[in-house]
Amino acid sequence: MSKKNTFPICIIDRLSVYHRILDRVMEEGVTHAYSHELAALAEVSSAQFRRDIAAFGNFGNISKGYDVAELHRAITRLFGTEERQQVVLLGLGNLGKTLLSYRGFTIRGFDIVVVFDVDPDKVDRVIGGRPCYHLDKLEEILPKFAAKMAILATAPESTDEKLISRLNNLGIKAVLNFVPKHLIPPEGMFIEQVDISAKLEKLSFLLTNG
Repeated sequence: MSKKNTFPICIIDRLSVYHRILDRVMEEGVTHAYSHELAALAEVSSAQFRRDIAAFGNFGNISKGYDVAELHRAITRLFGTEERQQVVLLGLGNLGKTLLSYRGFTIRGFDIVVVFDVDPDKVDRVIGGRPCYHLDKLEEILPKFAAKMAILATAPESTDEKLISRLNNLGIKAVLNFVPKHLIPPEGMFIEQVDISAKLEKLSFLLTNG
């Protein structure tokens, strides 16, 4: 990984929060805002907010604060979503169907363009406006799209490093994994694990331990 990319992952998480806050204040007609105002909305300190933003460039000034639209564009560029990103979805069970219909992806610049499954009642059909193909056709169909990102919502028993390797060989370099199974990515690929039950455990812990 190059030196320019060696920043803490936690900053990326906070940038997502800042991005959404900037969306909101722009909708309210705000053109400039001070760090303490944006930090309060993000529930971080002013110093933390300024450090996070300064890690990626020089923004804002003492007299007017941050140009909201400029900062929003800068974060959008950092996320690489100035242009819409194509995403492939693997797995069209209950969770997969929910993800396919989730408008939040579209709002944030991500378009699910193709779906893969193994259910004969679903393959070779258009579902939710997207074509669905059998997983066996991954190598045939996926190169027709420009997707570099994938969402995994497949059954645990059919999800393994072999599937990850197939995706990697086809140019998929980032995976959002909803499958409750730890997967080791090959070099050059990133996997973000989304464990919903772990989030419930965290909430239960907080309830139990105050």
